[in-house]
Amino acid sequence: PMTPLDLLCAGSLVAITLTQAVLVACFDRICRTGKAKPIPPDRHLAPARIVLCLRGSDPFLGDTIRAAALQDHPDYELRIVVDSAQDPAWDEAHRAIASVRPTGRVRIEALAERPVTSSLKCAGLLQGLRGVEHEAAIVAFLDADVVPATDWLRTLAAALADDGCGAATGNRWYSPPDWSPGSWTRAGWNAGALVQMVCFGIPWGGTLGLRTELLAAAGLRDKWASSFCEDTLLPAALRGTGKGVRFVPALIAVNREQVTLPALLPWIARQLFTARLYHPSWALVAGFGLSAPLAVVVTGVAIARALHRGDASVAAALLACLALFLLSLPTLFAWIGSIVSRAVSDRVSPSRPPLVPLLWGVFSAQLVYAVALVWALTMRSVRWRGAGYEVDGPWQIRLVDDPGHAAAPQPARLHSI
Repeated sequence: PMTPLDLLCAGSLVAITLTQAVLVACFDRICRTGKAKPIPPDRHLAPARIVLCLRGSDPFLGDTIRAAALQDHPDYELRIVVDSAQDPAWDEAHRAIASVRPTGRVRIEALAERPVTSSLKCAGLLQGLRGVEHEAAIVAFLDADVVPATDWLRTLAAALADDGCGAATGNRWYSPPDWSPGSWTRAGWNAGALVQMVCFGIPWGGTLGLRTELLAAAGLRDKWASSFCEDTLLPAALRGTGKGVRFVPALIAVNREQVTLPALLPWIARQLFTARLYHPSWALVAGFGLSAPLAVVVTGVAIARALHRGDASVAAALLACLALFLLSLPTLFAWIGSIVSRAVSDRVSPSRPPLVPLLWGVFSAQLVYAVALVWALTMRSVRWRGAGYEVDGPWQIRLVDDPGHAAAPQPARLHSI
């Protein structure tokens, strides 16, 4: 007969497997019902501003900047805020803009003031938003690792045209170009993170549109002036405005960048750290993330104990539950990938994942996720793009190590149609 430990292990593995399947089914339903609304004709599109904050040179940065400058929106401005004029992104941004004929107004400027109580990203966004209430009805945030489609801004504008939508967001899907262990571990982790973010209503700042009126109505400028990130805090901030955050499946960005395992772990820990700081469902996210690796380890112990006492039938039953969980991981990844492919098929086609790196990615992600969660739970300081921060609470952020602090700001440069 099964001991209480055996029953706990079997029940936990089955419950975790079923919960993951239910979450992916929920993600599937959201993607099916959340298709992008028809884009209004030009005369109905409100003026817009895109804010792109840069620090360092990303692998596809030139493509990102050129794509942002070639949107088919009839009335928009692209504000690029670079960490400093000595940053590699400064020259790269100017080269990228000089290589195209922008369809909107473009302004490139260096970050004028180093923040004291927020992240450099939030300081850059606040600078990029100066005077926006007098010039644009919507603002759009873009990350340097996103190459937006030509109708990216119009798609955000169409979502924001709905009365109940205060912010519209996409997300990312990693489709590695090679068999790199780090890249596929990130892909495996991100598949689960994508589902959780969508199901738990966590927006992503890499593709984010916002009604300009909400900057004041939700007190967002004050919040960003003392926060670490710009996106995770939005649902709580918008709650009093009567507007919500809407996920737009068509705005999932397919990312083909590479990453090493040593660089991946702190990156995942930082993603989880922002959820710990600002998202009300953090306890649920953390508990669910730790439950799977813990259940696997304890089940392994239970199988060994069953074999030791000569109970082969119990060991076989536990092994079957463990196999069910492990086989569900690549199956769920493939299911999520098919949902993403359907959502973005008219923009880009994610490559079909090869079996060996896929299996590595989904299994190694379980261990990396657990380690990153424990790290995020204990984290009091964090590095982000080379800058170091001390964090005493959600609104107690101190920039303590800023390699770019000595760089003098340069005058902004304007580019017009």
